[in-house]
Amino acid sequence: MSDNVVDFERKKEVHVLRRKEAKVEALREAFRQARGESIAAKSKSRKRRKNRKK
Repeated sequence: MSDNVVDFERKKEVHVLRRKEAKVEALREAFRQARGESIAAKSKSRKRRKNRKK
């Protein structure tokens, strides 16, 4: 009988954690935009660094 028991609290933890991570990422993105940074600019600099190493 114990095989059929579902622990809703454990299942809920995963979803709550994802929501928290989404909120944090939204805040990070908002701060990036406020500072005038863009994700594309960061990826370009990383590509240049990789090319320089070769």
